[in-house]
Amino acid sequence: MFEGMTRLGDADPRRLGPYRLHGVLGSGALGTVYAGRGTPGRGGRRRSVAVRALRPELLRDRSLRARLRHVTRTLADEVASPYVAGALDCELDGERPWLAGELVPGTALATLVARYGPLPEPGLRAVGGAVARALAALHAAGVPHGDLRAANVLLTSDTPRVVDHALGTVVGDRGSDDGTVEPTAADLFDLGALLCHAAGARPSPRGPASAARAAPDVAAVPEALRPALLACLRAAPGARPEAHELARLLDPAGRAEREATEWLPEAYLDEIVLRAQDVRESRGRRFLGR
Repeated sequence: MFEGMTRLGDADPRRLGPYRLHGVLGSGALGTVYAGRGTPGRGGRRRSVAVRALRPELLRDRSLRARLRHVTRTLADEVASPYVAGALDCELDGERPWLAGELVPGTALATLVARYGPLPEPGLRAVGGAVARALAALHAAGVPHGDLRAANVLLTSDTPRVVDHALGTVVGDRGSDDGTVEPTAADLFDLGALLCHAAGARPSPRGPASAARAAPDVAAVPEALRPALLACLRAAPGARPEAHELARLLDPAGRAEREATEWLPEAYLDEIVLRAQDVRESRGRRFLGR
């Protein structure tokens, strides 16, 4: 997601709701993500935000808009975790629907693995523990993630953060073909697949999160971590551990709570610092009119 910020194009909005936009962070099937800032006097606090301009055709169904609005409010009011990017607000009924959340100055785990190779065991434990704790906080509020993958885990200089949870739950939901797989159990399968990817396995193909979905190869996973990941990947959804149990299995020493310099490879850290600096500098140039 945050691979550096580019300038706004002629067709890009300059404001969405109370947020003044100053750059493009990325784009995808659901819409373009902008970096923005709350504007005093217009209902927004002066804080950095990520604002996704949603494609209007995705929200034609009134019940879907109501569900996304409810999930966003639940995330904002009930989920307080250092491992979850905070949701702020949304406007879904206008010509330009948008969804705003906390701007995380990090780099996607998928990008770092692709560029610099797999994480060693300490990093896998820290990332796994952080993401499991993020899922525990989401599930306690009744909100499954719905689209957990390495592209939706951002690594920062302090801690991993999970993003795009509201969209995964509502717009990008990947329930089973017959609707029988509990979404929270699907999240646990996806966490197992995500960590296998971070350990060096090929990414799992995205598709229905059914019990019959093929599990990734765990051969690249350090032996001490295999039991926990195999538990996530069990064919029977009900046999998978709860997120809070998995956090203890993956990260009993609490590495996720320590500075990233203790468990991330140097190349990862250098990239994270560089990308965060790019975002800060681009934001500064925008507000200085350059």
